[in-house]
Formats: sequence, C-alpha cells, structure tokens
Amino acid sequence: MGLQHTKNGSKLKNFVEYFNVIIMNGKLNKQVVDLQSSSGITSAESNEFQRNWNDEKWEKSQKEGNYDRTRSKLNFEIAYGGIVQEIDKSRTVGERIALRLKSLGLDDPNDGRKNKNIRICGKFIIGGSRERMHQLAFGNQTVDLKKGADNSSIVRCKDIEDWAKDVYKFVSNRWGEDNIVGFYVHLDEMNPHIHCCVLPITDQNKISYKMVFGGSSKNEFREKMLDLHSSLSVINKKYGLERGSSVIETGARHRSTEEYRRDLDNECTILQQDISTNKSTLDSLQKDIHKARIKKKSLSTMIDNLEKKHEELSNKKDELLSQINSDSESMSEIKEQLKNLNDELNLIEEKIIDKKEKLKSAEDELSLLQASIDKKRIEGKALSRENAKAVENIQEQINYRLSYSILPEIYDEFRERLSKLNISDAEFFNGTILKDLTENGDKIMKCALLLFAGYLDQAISFAESSGGGGGSNTGKWGRDEDEDDKQWARRCMLMAHQLMKPVTKIKKKR
Repeated sequence: MGLQHTKNGSKLKNFVEYFNVIIMNGKLNKQVVDLQSSSGITSAESNEFQRNWNDEKWEKSQKEGNYDRTRSKLNFEIAYGGIVQEIDKSRTVGERIALRLKSLGLDDPNDGRKNKNIRICGKFIIGGSRERMHQLAFGNQTVDLKKGADNSSIVRCKDIEDWAKDVYKFVSNRWGEDNIVGFYVHLDEMNPHIHCCVLPITDQNKISYKMVFGGSSKNEFREKMLDLHSSLSVINKKYGLERGSSVIETGARHRSTEEYRRDLDNECTILQQDISTNKSTLDSLQKDIHKARIKKKSLSTMIDNLEKKHEELSNKKDELLSQINSDSESMSEIKEQLKNLNDELNLIEEKIIDKKEKLKSAEDELSLLQASIDKKRIEGKALSRENAKAVENIQEQINYRLSYSILPEIYDEFRERLSKLNISDAEFFNGTILKDLTENGDKIMKCALLLFAGYLDQAISFAESSGGGGGSNTGKWGRDEDEDDKQWARRCMLMAHQLMKPVTKIKKKR
C-alpha cells in the first residue's frame, strides 16, 4: 500500500516533514540570546565590535580566530532611528558610553576605583542556528568557511538587515534607544550574529544593572530572563527562529552541560588573565630595559669623558717630566704640579675602573632583561595559541553536548509517534538509522566511538558480540587525510549503524 493511500497518510506526511527538519538539518532553528554584565567596554573589545583593526591585527585574528576579512565589508551597524549603515569607527564604544552618561549628568561609578567592578553595561549576543542565520545573511550563496577562503563575491541579503532592525526596535522599546551604545551585526564569522551594548539606566536616570537586568532576587532574575527569551521569540519567529529551552527551565537536566561550559569558560578566563599578566610583565620589562639602556648610555659617556680627561692630564705630565730633565730653574714648582697631576690621574683612574664595573653590571642587567622579554614574548604567543584552542574547544564541545542533549528527545518523540502508526506506515522507516538509534542507540554510539578512536577490530568484535553483522563490508576502512572531525564522526556513525545490523540468516534449500 502506497503512503499516499493510507488512512494515516496525512499524519505520516507531517511526521516525514518533521523528520526532514530535525534529522536532515541536524537541529531545529533556534534563537540564541546571551547576556553578560560588564564594568565597561575596553578598547580591545570596542575594536573587535567595530573591526577597527590594522593589517597586522587582521592577520593575527584570521590566524587565531574564525574571522574572514573578505566578508568584513558585509558587517554593518544599526544607528539611531533604526538606520542600517556602515560601522562608524569615529568613536569607540567606551567614548559612546561616556557621552551618554554625560548627557544624563552622571559620572562613571568606576572612575577612580582601584577595583572597577561596578556593572554599567549589558553585553548581548543575539543570533540563531547557523543554517538559518546563513540563509538570512547570504540567501542561496555558498560561503566557504575554510580559513583563508576568498568570499569577496558574497553580497549581503536584505533579510539580515530586516531581522537586525526588528531586534534593534525590540531592544529600544525594552530598555530605551538612547541607552544603546553599540549595535553591530557581524557577518564575517562562522555564524552571523548581533553584538549589542546597553546601559542599565533606570526611570530615575540612575545606573543600576540589578534593577534593569538582574532583578532584586534570583527569582526575579529568572523571570526576567524567561520573559526576555519569550518576548524576543515573537520577533524571531517571523524569521524562522524558534524560542528554544532556557537552562533555567531545563534545570538539572542540562546542568552538566552548563557546568562543563562554565569550566571551559573558566579555563579561557584563566588563560586571558595569564595573557594579561604576561602583557603587564612585558610592559614592566620594557620600562626596565629602557631605563637600563639610558643607564648604559650614561655610563659609556662618563667613561669616554674620563678617559679623555686622563689622556689630557697624561700629556701634561709628560711635558712637566721633560722640563725636569732640562734642569729647569723652577724645579720645586714643577714637582708640585707633578704631584697634583698624579693625584688627579689616580682619582680619574679609580673613577674609570668604578664606571667600567658599573657599565659591566648595566650590560649584564640589560642582557638579562632582553632574555626575559624574549622568553615572555614566546610565552605570550603560546598562551594566545592555547587560548584560541580553548575558545575553539568551547564551541566544539558545546555543539557536541547540545547535540547529545536533543538527540534523546528526538528518539523518544520518534518512538512515541512511530508506535501510533499502523504496521504498513511504520515499515516505511525499517532499516533507517533513525529507527535503529531509537531502538539500539547506546550500542550504535559505543561502536561509533570505537571507530572514531581508530579501534576497528574492537568495533567489529563489539558489534558481533552485540548481535550485529560484524565487518563484512568494512573494506579499506580509515580516516582520510583531509577529513575533518565532523565528516569523520558522520562516517563512523554510518559504519557503526551498518555493523550493528543483525545478521540475516539464509535458509538452505533441502
């Protein structure tokens, strides 16, 4: 019986569409909203928001991060009044904050504080699932996400501008347009997104992060965050982005994922602190080396002057000695002059010895400082590389863990719906990886893990011991040289599915 002729055909058609959205696309199109508090926006943060970088900084950013300079021309900002324009780099975000506070007659509460920890700014990152954001930003154009790729022919689509304007309007209505000090849309990274900086100004024109964003209690903060997700989803739904579940709602179910993210985030924070400490040490060493060079130059000049003076006095002494040999009448006066000259020469020689010893110490100090600087520079580069890897690890691990958090729900929902189909309809899914994962997911995943780690023999043995068909069609199995983790993981999953299929016994004819 054909699927279109079954009495459950409509139900099955809807489910197949659901299947295509979730499984073939790999994920639902969800909105992403992240809020972080800040005591201000540093120059480095502002430069990143505005892409206010020189060639050297761009080269470093592309090497260590996921930036594509050939797409940087597609970035834009939403200015006052909801106007789409090129990013204005004439003022930093920090300067914009200062101007806004001045217009309100307010001082930055962190000014003059040794520990600048008063929260005066909310930093939002707003986006969504990569596939949907790419559709909004680039339409049907193919963007090459490999490092060093040339995407200069890519043009920006109007959909991303309309989405950004609607989000800008939402932020303006919620917290006041005058309090938006930066609203930047980045299309030159892996996933298009918004960076939005908002000052927490109360109705009484006071700065209060707690009142505007945080709430007076944990419960109030919880309610504010839930309402933020729900309210923004009304805007995002128009652009094919669903609300998604907040960690506040899912609670303990996603706590391990969130804790893992925080652990990785802490790793990055520690690395950033190490980088900052390294930079401070370098700055201090640079100052010390500058002083040491001045000291060395001063001592060298002093030694040169003393040696010239010593040479002049030695010449004068030789003249006086020649006069003694000529039996000069003023012998006693000449001897007195010679005595004074010898005393002065001895004093100068002592000074020269002293200054040369100090010069040697200064040169040794300078060599040590230069060696320390060279060492700190190497350490700084290593820390930067480690930090870049940690950031990449956060992104990769969150993606994997989010996938693991949603897959069981997909399997459970599929199992529930599958049980409601009649036998004919249900047979449509026989042999599919989706159905087998719902029924035998743990074993397939374990087999895939062995394959991913390169243990083919162990994977085959495990499959056979678990009732699978084993490695009848493994062929020349292995990872290709140019295969990334995602491609390799996908092939391992498909191979594990094949290995775990039960052996089909062929009955012999009698």
